[in-house]
Amino acid sequence: MRSPALFLLFAVALLAEDANLEHARQVNLDHAANMPNFVADEIAKRYNAPAGSSKWTYIDTVTTEITVKGIHISRQNWRKNGQPSSASEIWAMPSTGFGAALKPLFDPACPTTLTFADREVLRGQPVLAYQFRSPANGCFGNLYGGFGYNAARTGRVLIGASSGEVLQFEEDATGFPEDFGFTERHQVMTWDTVHIAGAAHWLPVAADFIWTYAGDSRLRISIEYKNHRHFEAASHITYK
Repeated sequence: MRSPALFLLFAVALLAEDANLEHARQVNLDHAANMPNFVADEIAKRYNAPAGSSKWTYIDTVTTEITVKGIHISRQNWRKNGQPSSASEIWAMPSTGFGAALKPLFDPACPTTLTFADREVLRGQPVLAYQFRSPANGCFGNLYGGFGYNAARTGRVLIGASSGEVLQFEEDATGFPEDFGFTERHQVMTWDTVHIAGAAHWLPVAADFIWTYAGDSRLRISIEYKNHRHFEAASHITYK
């Protein structure tokens, strides 16, 4: 039987966890609603490995310039191993929206459940670790492997203890149909402060994707986003 003092401490801890999660919801939904438009350099290194092996074999490096409008990205200026290339020559680049996980994670209208797991330290910062679960056909949307399928998602999200901002997002998508292009997708996305036109923004700066295919072969793409800069939609015309 718990003592009254122990019960009180437990209740206070639960209230603190609820308050932290509510703060994180507000902070990250605000980020999701106010994603800036910008351009950045994308550097993607690709590897493959057989199932069960931790030894990845390097394939190539793909660089592009990405244009981000809200959570939507487009790519241009394709290069493979430093040589000009094109989208039609490059296979399996991630199509996930930029920062698209924030709304499915934190919107109370979505069927995602978040459960406090632990307190940790990441990159020298104290963080709150939450486990999450979203059923198939939830808010995360379709992944594409020949056709679209909205798979179930599970994983962890690491949130700054004081800021409430997402520092790292870890997700596993599973339960795909038998004739889908792959059987599992794992991703880790890292967030940090970047400066665009002198203003600070909290944005993804790196990502790591692993696809497991029907033959148990795996593809890994490790990505860095650098040199974030202002996106100009308008043309500049000089009259003489």
